[in-house]
Amino acid sequence: MKTISIVITAILISSSIFAQQMLPSSKQVNTFLDSRTYIVQDNNLFGMYNSAISDAAKKHWKVTKYAIINKDDYNKKKHVPTASMIIQTESHFEGQEELGVFTSLSLVLGKSGGNINTMPDIITLPLAYSDVDYDNYHYKLGLALVFMQNHVQWLKDNPNIEDKALINHYKKTKISTKEKTLYLLKSEMAEDVNTVSKIKEVYSGDVKFASKEEIQEAIDTNNEDILLLHLVAPKRAIKGSVVTKMILSANSAKLYYFDYHRVKGKRLPNKFLKSDFVNLEKL
Repeated sequence: MKTISIVITAILISSSIFAQQMLPSSKQVNTFLDSRTYIVQDNNLFGMYNSAISDAAKKHWKVTKYAIINKDDYNKKKHVPTASMIIQTESHFEGQEELGVFTSLSLVLGKSGGNINTMPDIITLPLAYSDVDYDNYHYKLGLALVFMQNHVQWLKDNPNIEDKALINHYKKTKISTKEKTLYLLKSEMAEDVNTVSKIKEVYSGDVKFASKEEIQEAIDTNNEDILLLHLVAPKRAIKGSVVTKMILSANSAKLYYFDYHRVKGKRLPNKFLKSDFVNLEKL
């Protein structure tokens, strides 16, 4: 299990997490940009991940040449320092395993020994908690790949900086969402904002309850008029578990809004909150 810092979710959670370096070195970033990226399939031949990640890469992976490989090939490539890999991992906050494990997408460089916990990590992006069914995030894999590439470009443009700059880069990003249409899943909304009329009481922007297919289509067609919610929340509302909320543009994965809360009963459920819409209205 991968115990390194999760680059997005870890930003606001605990200062103790930053005992480990979050940022790759400039040399590691450049090694990645010169590499061939191997996108690793999982071993579930009957699941949807392999076809979903292959389709997403074909449409959205631009920054390096890539190839799709299976786990046997990965076991060879993971020892090669000049190879990069995108692989599903299980991640958790160090010392907080009881609050949940994440299914994440990790972009790593190979390293002698091939231990996933010591391989240089370019970015690890949480997709969902591990208790959430795969169909709740596979349709967003294209957006995840675009976000990862944007992150690499930011690292390239900002070499040799401290972790704090990365924290501020995401923490301070707040852009008005009102000129776009926000696509939402009803299942991800708290009870007091689970209809358009309830949302309109506190947020004046355009919203639509969309299907997962409509959301994926917006991503695959690079629709510049649509914003999407990437909610990482546990299926079971375990008190203290972290819910992260990112609003991203469908066409470029540009970050418009980032926040988090910890689950605490009915007041703070494992959902997108009314207070989030109040915050969006203020932007």
